[in-house]
Amino acid sequence: MLRLQRGIYRLVHFPPGEHEELVAAWLWSDQAGVISHQTALALHGLSDALPAHLHLTLPAVWRRRRFRVPEGVVLHHADVEPAERAWFGAVPITNPRRTLIDCAHEGLSPELLRHATLQAIRRGLVGREDIAEVERELAPFGGLGA
Repeated sequence: MLRLQRGIYRLVHFPPGEHEELVAAWLWSDQAGVISHQTALALHGLSDALPAHLHLTLPAVWRRRRFRVPEGVVLHHADVEPAERAWFGAVPITNPRRTLIDCAHEGLSPELLRHATLQAIRRGLVGREDIAEVERELAPFGGLGA
């Protein structure tokens, strides 16, 4: 067995699974976390930019907990409703609408956010009416049409 991180192991004689780091982070969170923000943006195919860190949203009540965060993981705290979740293989991720809103609130660069939002609209992943919060965040930078 190979130790991936505290309490999480995989069998050595089997090749690593695709996106093993996502599964390890989700298991580390006791399956309470949701892959989110820039990581979810990339997994939905809405950004060509690969995030330097894995973004994981934990329930808001976990904010008070003290624990060692795995290297390369950025934590966010918020309650993600079941309707705001999607699945990427074996792990939950925020759906495209929630992902865009989270990225807007976290201050993702306007160019990346605009591109991702327009891509999501073109692909039918969100409707214009679903992303009013994103449009408000982009308004000072020319909105979606810039």
